[in-house]
This record gives sequence, structure tokens and C-alpha cells, in this order.
Amino acid sequence: MSATDPAARAAESPAFRAFRRDLERVAVSEVSVLIEGESGSGKNQAARTLHALSPRRAGPLVEVDLSALSPTLIEAELFGHEEGAFTGATRARTGRFARAAGGTLVLDGVERLHEALQGKLLRALQERVVEPLGAERPIPVDVRVVATSSSDLAALARARRFREDLYYRLAVVRLIVPALRERAVELPFLARELIAGIAARSGVAPRTLSAGALERLAAHPWPGNVRELENALERVLVLARGGDPAGAAPIDAEELSFLGESTAGVPERIAREALAHGIDLARFEQALLAAALQESRGNVAAAARAVGLTRRAFELRHGRHARGEAENGAAVDGSPDADPLANSSDPESGDTRSRASDAEETRLRAPDGEEMPARAPEIDDPPARAPAPGEPT
Repeated sequence: MSATDPAARAAESPAFRAFRRDLERVAVSEVSVLIEGESGSGKNQAARTLHALSPRRAGPLVEVDLSALSPTLIEAELFGHEEGAFTGATRARTGRFARAAGGTLVLDGVERLHEALQGKLLRALQERVVEPLGAERPIPVDVRVVATSSSDLAALARARRFREDLYYRLAVVRLIVPALRERAVELPFLARELIAGIAARSGVAPRTLSAGALERLAAHPWPGNVRELENALERVLVLARGGDPAGAAPIDAEELSFLGESTAGVPERIAREALAHGIDLARFEQALLAAALQESRGNVAAAARAVGLTRRAFELRHGRHARGEAENGAAVDGSPDADPLANSSDPESGDTRSRASDAEETRLRAPDGEEMPARAPEIDDPPARAPAPGEPT
């Protein structure tokens, strides 16, 4: 969303408002930043915004998609090479680190970096030097590194699938882009901005959204996040019905009917698989709640929204499963951390211990009992309410 549009800012969700605030705060520093988030959530756009707000904005912004490079070429691409350094190196090549001198280097998909190259990246970050292939001496570099990851890099480091020392060098500040499902209130403004961009890029007429179309957008879960939203709107604009060359007719809900195609039949398939494996309803619900907590990195309010419950109902159901495990002897350790929700703040009681400072994070437990870093709870989470009569708890 536009950082200068007052109407758009007023419509920002609490999750995105907190993210933007932290992004603007860290942009003025020189520290390395790790931006995490689901695929399509806007990590690259966040990195560009960070550069535009930083003291290095007059310098180059160099982006490297590590997933698009062959593992054998990544080292030469990042650090450069001399003529004759390897077969086919007919001339010297300046690496991305050197090209980003005085500016920002964005390493997109850093979780895909091969282990052998992680050590060389660590050296570049620690010593501020790179050594091109075939060079006799290292070259100093002046660059700010921003890394993006679609995976939980801390979890990969704990699992020894990513160097822990490199993780801490990259994640001096760790920002998490909220998923689009956490930003439902922003959909009208996001759609308007995306439609304007698509119309200018594709040479089609811009169109508004009818009330029915907005309802259809709000009902979709958006697993592909902002990228999926942009693709859906582009499809509608490009395939607009004839007879309205000016594109004045608003987009109606029928034109977005394809949004349900990607999830059609999925619940039935999952149900059949659960039955085939002998998984009863209680075990399935327990696994679903645990997965929601993991996906939201411990943010209880976000986990509750993801499964369509109020925060109170989520806590009650999760607590019931935790007590059942304890009674069966599966997870008894006598500490309050045995239940991931035991130490979460309760907005209804006014307890904000986990929100004491911007730097503090609520820590929850993964299903295997291992502590995992979590996103700080959203400051503006809606207060919990008691379930209505007849509402499932």
C-alpha cells in the first residue's frame, strides 16, 4: 500500500501497521535485515521500500534471486571473477556485492543458499570484503545486505540446515511481512492500487470493484497472498467482456468465480485422507490448531483467524487438547510452558506482559517442545469475547 496515501494508511490492518512502523524505524540504520513472510506476501517490495527510506537511497539497489541461479554460478555472481578463473570465463566480471557498493544488496531466497557458500557470505558480512574467483587479494565492499526468506530461518538454523552464525549476522533485525489473510480490511485499497498498475502496464482500461466482487475477494483465503491477488485482477481486466471499451462497468462477483477453483474439493480430499489413516476428529483438530500456531509464528490472534475462531474459542480448544495430552502422560513437565498459550497475554484482562516493548517477542513451544521465536502479538488485536449461547468452544 502507498506510504503516502492517507486513506490507505487509515485502512491499514493492525498487523501491517506494526510491520510498516518497524520497517520505517529500521530503514534509517545500517544494520542487516532479514525479511520473512509467505510466498507472494511482498517481501521484495518491502526490501525496496526499506532501501528507498534509507540513507543509501541515492546508491544502487541490487537484487539477486538465489533460486534462479545455478549453485555452481552463485559464487561468481555474488563475488565476481577474474578472466580465466574457470572454463568459459573469457573476461572478468564484477560481482553483485561490488555492484551494490554504496547501496543495498537484496539476497532473495537466502534459505536456498548452499552450505559451502554460507561460510563465504558470512565472511563478507563480518569482514566487509569479498574475494572474486581467481583474484589474488580480497576487495573491500561497502554495502547493506537485506535478505528475504519464505521459510523460518531460525527453525532451519536449529535443525542445522542453515548456519546459525550466518543467521544471526543476517537477522540483526528480523521483520515478518503479514500474510494477506491478516490484511483483509486493506483489500479495497490494495485492489485499487493493483488495478491501476495493471491497467498502466497492460494497456487495458481500469475498472472499479462492485460490492459483490469485494465480498468475493474478502471470502477467499489467498494462499498466494498479494501475488495471487494481482494475478486474479489481471486475469479479470485482460479478459473483460466486450461491448464496454471504456471499462466503466464495475467488476462483478461472477467474474471472480474462478477463485474457488484452486480450493474446490480440497476439504473433501483431506477428510478422506484423514479417515484412511485412522485420524479421528479430535486428533485432526489438535493438529490443525498446532499448525495454525506454527504458521502464525505463535501469534494466537492470527492463528485463531486462520482457522475461523475467536481468540477465546481458540484458547479453549487448544487448552482442552493440551490437558488431554497431559492426562495421557504425553506432555507433562510441570512448567507453564508446557501449554503454548499459558503465557500469552490476555487482552480481556489487560495483561500486556508480552507487549512490554517493541523488541520483546512472545515465545511459544513447537509441538516437539522446542522453543521457537514468534512474532510479537499485534498491538491492536481485537479483545477476546465470551462465546455466544450455542457457539462452539
